[in-house]
Amino acid sequence: MTTRCDFHTHTTASDGSFTPEELVRYAKEKQTAVLAVTDHDTIGGLARALAEGKRIGQQVIPGIEITTRLEGCEIHLIGLFVDWQDPGFASRIDALSKTRDLRNMQMIEKLRAHGFAITRQDLSRFSGSILTKAHIGQILVERGYAATVMDAVNAYLRKGGIGYVERVTPAPGDAISLIHQAKGLAFVAHTNQIDRNSRDHSCELCRRLLRIGADGLETRYCEFDNDWRCRTEAIAEEFRCLRSGGSDFHGTFKKGLDLLNGYGDLEVPYAFYEAMQQKRRLPG
Repeated sequence: MTTRCDFHTHTTASDGSFTPEELVRYAKEKQTAVLAVTDHDTIGGLARALAEGKRIGQQVIPGIEITTRLEGCEIHLIGLFVDWQDPGFASRIDALSKTRDLRNMQMIEKLRAHGFAITRQDLSRFSGSILTKAHIGQILVERGYAATVMDAVNAYLRKGGIGYVERVTPAPGDAISLIHQAKGLAFVAHTNQIDRNSRDHSCELCRRLLRIGADGLETRYCEFDNDWRCRTEAIAEEFRCLRSGGSDFHGTFKKGLDLLNGYGDLEVPYAFYEAMQQKRRLPG
């Protein structure tokens, strides 16, 4: 029996290059024990992913990745086992996607003001997806402004870049409550990305989210070095909370990064899944 899991992946419903069906089939090919589909601020790919998982015998967890902000830092929360068919949850997620649409248009206008050959109409080909910085980055690559999507995002669309626009996002506590109301578990994602200038500050903000109700954090992530693995594991021990992890797989949009393996040394054990299931069975 395969025992490796991936609780952080993306499809064409947000900013991945694999369709939900392709991602699930690839997970099956790689002998993934449990796959979570966690697109950004959308549940649009879950029905297709779950249906394909049932068809081919691949276990799929319905999930989502929600963007929040705290003390000027962007913090992503992963929701796992969410009741994506709950009307109230679906309505709130739809509202989140609309804030992305507004931010995307504003970023394009800023890039145009700096002479970049890009228009709002360029995004129309991505209809059916929740549009993200990666889609704008893909257009910039095609126009010769960057070598890769990640290069484009890092150069122009992150904080400090000429095309950056801060998006209106829910407070972390509201996002945690939203996940819990949908019967899901909330995890702090990629702690290393919270404050790229201060590991200590990143860890303290992670602790604050755990204190206000997050169920756990990612202790295994594709970008973690040994120091980050030790720091996040220490936090998990401190709070006696759940652990998660994943590759943050985006298909071809992240060069050299693969499902399950990340950049080569990632391993997310089945024991994480078992602990999650145990907590879900507890009353209350």
